[in-house]
Amino acid sequence: MSKDIRIKKGLNINLVGAAEHTTSKAVLSNVYAINLNDFHGITPKMLVKEGAEVKAGEALFYNKNCEDMMFVSPVGGELIEINRGARRRILSLKILADKKQSDKDHGILDVTKASVQEIKGYLLKSGCWPFIKQRPYDIIANPDTNPKAIFISGYTSAPLAADNDYVLQGKEKELQAAISVLGKLTQGAVHVSIGSTSKSPLAGLDGIELHKVSGPHPAGLVGTQINKIDPINKGELIWTVSPQDLLIIGELILTGKFNAERISCFGRFICEVSKIL
Repeated sequence: MSKDIRIKKGLNINLVGAAEHTTSKAVLSNVYAINLNDFHGITPKMLVKEGAEVKAGEALFYNKNCEDMMFVSPVGGELIEINRGARRRILSLKILADKKQSDKDHGILDVTKASVQEIKGYLLKSGCWPFIKQRPYDIIANPDTNPKAIFISGYTSAPLAADNDYVLQGKEKELQAAISVLGKLTQGAVHVSIGSTSKSPLAGLDGIELHKVSGPHPAGLVGTQINKIDPINKGELIWTVSPQDLLIIGELILTGKFNAERISCFGRFICEVSKIL
């Protein structure tokens, strides 16, 4: 059963104008970096050495505490630098991108026939599992646990955030594929939130419990929505996935390729930024 959410107390920054619904292609970078500080609570172990040639979607390192959890390259190219800090802790990786990109083929997943363990193994091996976050603590989800529900916030209330209704336009197939997979990973509901007046592509998906949200920031934060819809009690876990991460998961399922492109909002226009994790 859906539950509409109306937030009265919050804060919006009154900025003149709004992001236009136009997309321009960003200039592609020659070098791409992966910042290990973005992955909380993991101990990375390298699988490749400096100078190695990698494909987009090929594993660079894994989580020492969960050896099946792979972290993959967003682009094809040469691993030119492994930046280490104290006690040789890995801080970042730099990849010199090839002019002609090549992708690792992870194979297409048949969601209707795949078991829960097969789905988990596929997401772990392909590098998509780190997109699934666990509450409390907002860390990468432990694949050995079972969440009571999964939450996806398609409502943006943060200042200068890209409009998800626009960003997700025309991506219904990818979204549905990702939702179908996530639905098998929980005994509970897959909660999806959109704006109260939204025409979001998320609204027409099967296998979700839809909620309409209105009000100032932090109404769009997934933590606020969890508190209003299905609060976390002692000993319980909830998983969350962002809408653009759904697209990456869905495209992987349908094509077998890991595509790390995102659309970001800069100032008063929306610009497509390629290969950002």
